Amino acid sequence: MKATATRLLMTFATGSLIGLGFVLAKLLLTGGLSQTTMSLLQVGGATAVMFVVMRLQGVSLPANGTTARYFIVSASIGVLAGPLLGNWVIARIPSGTFTLLLTLSPMFTALIGAALDRRWPELHTLAGSAIGLTGAALVLVPGAEALRPEQALAMSVAIGVPLLLAIGNVYRSRRWPSGLAPPAAASGTLLTQFLVLAPIAVPAGLDVSSVLSAWPLLALLILTTVAGNLAGAVLQKTAGPTAYSQIGYVIALTGVAASSFLFGEELGVLFWPGLFLVFAGVLLTNSPSLPRRLEAALSLNLLPLSNKR
Repeated sequence: MKATATRLLMTFATGSLIGLGFVLAKLLLTGGLSQTTMSLLQVGGATAVMFVVMRLQGVSLPANGTTARYFIVSASIGVLAGPLLGNWVIARIPSGTFTLLLTLSPMFTALIGAALDRRWPELHTLAGSAIGLTGAALVLVPGAEALRPEQALAMSVAIGVPLLLAIGNVYRSRRWPSGLAPPAAASGTLLTQFLVLAPIAVPAGLDVSSVLSAWPLLALLILTTVAGNLAGAVLQKTAGPTAYSQIGYVIALTGVAASSFLFGEELGVLFWPGLFLVFAGVLLTNSPSLPRRLEAALSLNLLPLSNKR
């Protein structure tokens, strides 16, 4: 029970931090900061903070081929899903529509994991994912804005974001190097992301003037990125890929709540029922013992009937 409670806490913490990061990125992009500049400083600043923390703790990154390969692959997927595709899409379509698409990540994760194992997804996983998706849809679908024709390309690209997130979830869980601590995993991934982004962002030119005017918001984004990556690494280490992917629902609801706070938008009457369903879906996915208890209870109730026959 304690392990389940910890996973639930980390799921909501990770999803809330990442969701807040998307909202802050949206504010910076609409404020005039270029995507490449913001992405490079976001990842670079988070890397610097993480390495200072590791230095103070006397922790260093493992130096071996397995860990390096893990960092390269996971960082490449992360950069493509977030700083490149994610930030490009969120600047072009409504944030509510984008966060709704992120709720597809848990379902993609369950399907990919089941396909790799050549089995059907577990019942509690499918049920939890479906309940969480229903809760997120209750909140997001009624308020979704109609897309303009010129947003069709961005919408088609946006589908790739939850798919990439799902691929990253499965890869990180299955290829996590032995003995790699969560803080080292977060630091190494952020550093590799920075190294991948630098050759793309630097030639495009850094928007120094916009950075100077937006530095308080940018600093908050960096700290949020650090906290989100740390929480995510701990969750990834302790939970499976499908349980980790439930943060997609939390990200969506956080985006709605943060937009309401920042822009004065009403949450709507379906927010709290939707939040309840999201929590129920996350709980079911992280507690496989619940379906087993239900099955056992049904078996006990049916046993007398079978004996009578």
